Amino acid sequence: GDVNEERATRHVEKLHKECSKGYLQSFKEDKVVDWLLSGPPAENELIAQIYEKHHDKSLKSALEAKCGKKFFLALSALLLPPEEFLAMRMEQAMKGWGTDSNVLVRILGGLDHASKPSMCQVRDAYQRKYTRTLKDALRSELSGNFLKASIAWIDALDDPSQHLEVVTNVDVATTADGDLDQLIDDLLTEHESVDKMMASIDAQEIYNCIHGWGTSDTKLIELLCSRSKPHLQKIAEAYYTQRDGQSKTTSLLARLRKETSGWYRTFVTYLVESPEDADVRALDAAMDGLGADAVGLIEFLVGRSNARVRAAKEKWEGKHDAPLVDRIRSELHGSNQTLALELLKGERDESSTVDSHKAKKQAEQLHKAASGWGSADDGTFIQVLAKNSPAQNKATRDAYEKKYNKSLESLTAKVGNKNMQKCLQALLLDPADYYAMRIRQSFVGLGTSDKVVCRVLGGSDKPDALAIAAAYKRKYGTVLKDGIQKECSGKYKRVAQAWVTLPDALEDPEAPIELPDEIDEEEDKEQPSSSDDEPEPAPAAPPPPAAVPVYQPPPPGTFQVVVPSNAGPGSQLIVRAPTGQQMTVIVPQGVGPGMPFAVPMPAAPVAQAQPAPARDSPGSSGKDKKDHK
Repeated sequence: GDVNEERATRHVEKLHKECSKGYLQSFKEDKVVDWLLSGPPAENELIAQIYEKHHDKSLKSALEAKCGKKFFLALSALLLPPEEFLAMRMEQAMKGWGTDSNVLVRILGGLDHASKPSMCQVRDAYQRKYTRTLKDALRSELSGNFLKASIAWIDALDDPSQHLEVVTNVDVATTADGDLDQLIDDLLTEHESVDKMMASIDAQEIYNCIHGWGTSDTKLIELLCSRSKPHLQKIAEAYYTQRDGQSKTTSLLARLRKETSGWYRTFVTYLVESPEDADVRALDAAMDGLGADAVGLIEFLVGRSNARVRAAKEKWEGKHDAPLVDRIRSELHGSNQTLALELLKGERDESSTVDSHKAKKQAEQLHKAASGWGSADDGTFIQVLAKNSPAQNKATRDAYEKKYNKSLESLTAKVGNKNMQKCLQALLLDPADYYAMRIRQSFVGLGTSDKVVCRVLGGSDKPDALAIAAAYKRKYGTVLKDGIQKECSGKYKRVAQAWVTLPDALEDPEAPIELPDEIDEEEDKEQPSSSDDEPEPAPAAPPPPAAVPVYQPPPPGTFQVVVPSNAGPGSQLIVRAPTGQQMTVIVPQGVGPGMPFAVPMPAAPVAQAQPAPARDSPGSSGKDKKDHK
């Protein structure tokens, strides 16, 4: 039957009531089964989504606390799509010590083209959940004839060749209306086949670039940076298929990491990884170990679109077979937890429509929330800013500044701790503007924060990287490519420049591909690392000895100050001029976090002659004492 949202909502409340019973109360298993079997499988997926949204807890964890192991396994089959459940059962059969061959035989033997789900659906679900192919998993756990039979059965059911040229080479105008739907399906299938063919060609070309002595970096950078991330994932899959059984290193990412080094390797790693894989890695890094990185976790949720947050959530839960909402609840507390759970829902308004009346009302609401005695009302800021679209938040920010003659950023400085303040300030910006600001901040000061450059630019898909470059030029009046040219070096610089400038050659084949020139210069200073960790920046060079005179250029009439992330228009900053003098400056109107402004150079202090000491002071050196005598 059809999905009934009203019935699903009603069953959610019944399930919650049943799962909330105490130890001495009877848990009615038969009722739970009746509720989950009363609708189609798609309705159970809706029930799980509504339960998590209403109760900030997964239905899976709520049932697991009440059911026995086997009964919970049966309920899991009702809550998951069939192909994902079978993929999970195979992963469980291969996990830990030994392999449950009986489970693998039952599942693999029961799948074919006509089965529901089909072998192809289960195979794709397994790779989507566990980021490795089903054949790769079987090779790591099985051997002998059982392995050969399993691989042969999967290959026999995989038919990528679709000969549809004759069917699709027709005149659409003369096609009957009833045949148009089938023609569209055939064209999409043919497009997918062509896409796989292009990925296979690209995979072979990458192999040619990195095979043998040395690496053809120019060709490699041109190919990688003129493709989108989804297509790069297809290239990685094709590379694995081509090299399987012919090379010790069958993973494209592993081979590229072997052939590159330093920040060049780090950027390429982020580039080849899918956005979901990069986000899962960021989530694991933020939550694993002792204590959670609250700001890293929430900044990930703040800076991503709803679709990407939901995709990362699904990828993380598929990899760990655990609900992400429960993990975040265990890692964060207070306002940080509230904000993270709100953003994790992936329901933030992303429309460009602006309600001016609502913006004025919200400006007053936020001002009132931070104007009383004691700390500000964090919940009000979260409910307003975490639900608004970036466009609506901009309108609210403008309305606040117009009415109260100060920035909304200065008001968020009163909310919660510093981590919360940074996250709320990020909510006030469009994602592209926010990441452009992060890149700008990484260029400021001594040295460059290369980790930020690699994570932000390399972790963004091609359209997002181009949007960040456009926002950078709009905000700061300079081209991002030129900033990278100045701050980065070697092949790392070339790949970063290419990623933010080259078009997607498959989307626009006629667009010219102009790769940054290769210049003979010092290579990336970072050495190859034996682990998967990102290379750390090289330590700053020690200052020159005091005895060696160093030429100092004459001071200019002004010097530049960059507004930190926790300040805004009207804020007072304590800065140190190039002359060494400390001074207080006020951030001018219209200058936000990450933006520079000019400050007049203070007058040089008048040097005063020091009288000669009449006797040795306790702090004098031995040389001074001798000269005095």
